[in-house]
Amino acid sequence: MTTFRALSRVLLKCDLRDPATLIFTFLVPPALLVVLVLTVGRAVDAVDEVSANVLAFGTAFVGIYAGATHLAEWRANGMIRVLRAAPVSRGVVLGSQAAVGVGFALAQALLLVVIGSLPWLGMTPAATAALAIPGVVLGYLVFFFLGVLLANWVPSMSAVSMLTSIIIMLLGFVGGAMMPLESLPGWVQATSPLTPLYHLRELISHPLIQVGDWPATWWAIVYLCAASAGLYALVRSVMRWT
Repeated sequence: MTTFRALSRVLLKCDLRDPATLIFTFLVPPALLVVLVLTVGRAVDAVDEVSANVLAFGTAFVGIYAGATHLAEWRANGMIRVLRAAPVSRGVVLGSQAAVGVGFALAQALLLVVIGSLPWLGMTPAATAALAIPGVVLGYLVFFFLGVLLANWVPSMSAVSMLTSIIIMLLGFVGGAMMPLESLPGWVQATSPLTPLYHLRELISHPLIQVGDWPATWWAIVYLCAASAGLYALVRSVMRWT
């Protein structure tokens, strides 16, 4: 536990000093929120839905970005070998980084809700909005472990960054976070429920803006719990120290 806390403090300090982490966590998603609400949201009278979608997409984006780029960077600068020599287990490395990342994801979610609730944007959070917190946590963990998995397969930092960007944009489109599913082709609507971003949207939207129902919400919880547990087990088994 002492090692976990010590490593978490180090990772937190590093992330707070990293311009890329701060920009992609606290600048890009709010900018995306403002643009989409003022364009798509106002055009189709769906400000609340667009705001919830951006929150889900932002959670997924920072999760996959953190999981992939941090591990790739540690390999490039030799930090991963230092951790192995400490010695630190794979579980501690993954757990401490995930814990720090969850904190960033929750801070980002709060920022997006505050900005979205400003009068000139017009989102109206429901009284149950705080119940969206488990969705943010589960969604972050799924995409964080997915990012770590990608970093294990892709050899370079530039390749990891490019691949994660492609994957998150594709999942954002197919999962219905970028555009309303009703306006997308039939094959996208049929495929969407298979994606984690679709269920992350379900789990956030129901408590945050009262869109959806409890059966879909409970199924989203089961899906994301199973996905995060399965990806964690897979990452622990394939994670390389070199």
